Amino acid sequence: MEHESHGGGKGSGSRGLALGAAALALVAVGWFVVRSVSTGGGSATPSPLGPGPAPAGGVGRSPSQVTTRVDAALNEALTLVRDGEGSRADAVLAQAISEFPEEQRLYLSRAEVLAAAKKPAEAYEMLEKALAIGPRDGETEFAAGTVASMCGKTERAAEHFQAAQQKMTTDYRPSLFLAQVQVKLKQADAARANLVLAGKLNPDIAVVWGTLAELELAENRAALALQHVARAREMEPRVTVWRVIEARALKRDARPREALAVLLGVEEGERLRPPVLTLLLECYGLLNEPGEAAALCVRAAEADTGNPALARQAAEWLTRAGQTERAAEFAQRATLLGG
Repeated sequence: MEHESHGGGKGSGSRGLALGAAALALVAVGWFVVRSVSTGGGSATPSPLGPGPAPAGGVGRSPSQVTTRVDAALNEALTLVRDGEGSRADAVLAQAISEFPEEQRLYLSRAEVLAAAKKPAEAYEMLEKALAIGPRDGETEFAAGTVASMCGKTERAAEHFQAAQQKMTTDYRPSLFLAQVQVKLKQADAARANLVLAGKLNPDIAVVWGTLAELELAENRAALALQHVARAREMEPRVTVWRVIEARALKRDARPREALAVLLGVEEGERLRPPVLTLLLECYGLLNEPGEAAALCVRAAEADTGNPALARQAAEWLTRAGQTERAAEFAQRATLLGG
C-alpha cells in the first residue's frame, strides 16, 4: 500500500504495503551532501576550483591541498544543487572523483545528486564505491539499501539494511525498511519480526503497525489486524490506507456494515477510486444493497466519463438494482468506449 509519510502525514493510498518502501525511502537521501561537506572540515562557502585536474589521487599534493580541493568541489556542487543546477553539480563531482578516486565524500555527494535526478542505478553505483572505500558506517549502509530498493535491487537492499541494523541498534529505520523489502521478498515471518523490533524502538510510527496489520490480514488473522491498524489510525486518522486495511479486516470478520462506516468517512474523491470503490461495492453486495452500490457506481462513472470499465460496472449494478433503462444507457456508453 502506498503511504504518504511515516511521520504523521495526512494522505491517501492504495493496496500493496510493500510499495510504501519506495515512498519511505526518500527520507534517507537528503543527508548525502550535507554529510559530505560537513565531514571535510572545509569552508561552508563556495571556493574556486582552481587550476585544471591534477594526477589521479592528488599525487604531488599535500594532504591539506587535497582536503582543500575536495572541499571546494563539494561546496561548489552543493551551491549548484541549491541553484537547481543538478547536471552541473554532477559534472563537478565527476571531475573531482577522477582526480581523487579514493575520497569517499565525493561518491556520497554524487550519489545524492544522481538520486535527486531520478537516476537510482547510477546513484547506487556511487554508494557501492563509497562503501568499498569505507568506512562502512550504518548511515551509508542504510542509504545504499534505500537506493538499491529504489532501483529494484531488493535482495541487495535487504543486505544493506541488515548491515545498517547491526550498526544502528537504537534506530528503528533499518528494521522498518528491512521489513518492507522482506514483504516484497515474501518473507513474512522475518518481516513481522523486524516490524516488532521497529515498533519497540519507536512505537509512534504508523506504518509499522499498518504493515503488521496487512501481514496479519494476509494470514486471515482479522482480529490481530484490527488491533494493529487501530494504532496506525490513531496516529494518522486521515490516511486512507489505514481505513482500507481496517475495512478489509472488518469485512473478513463478517462485519460489512462496520466496514462501510469506516469507508464512508473517506472523502468523496477517494471513495470513487480503487481500492475504496471496490471494497465499498463488496460490502454493499454482502449486505444485499444493490441500489446503494448502483448509485455509487454511477457517481464514479460520471466522475470519469472516459472509463469503460466504470461504465460497465455501473450497468451491472443498475441491472441488479432493477434499473434496466439506466443500465442500458451505461452499457451502451461502455461499448462506445471500447469496454
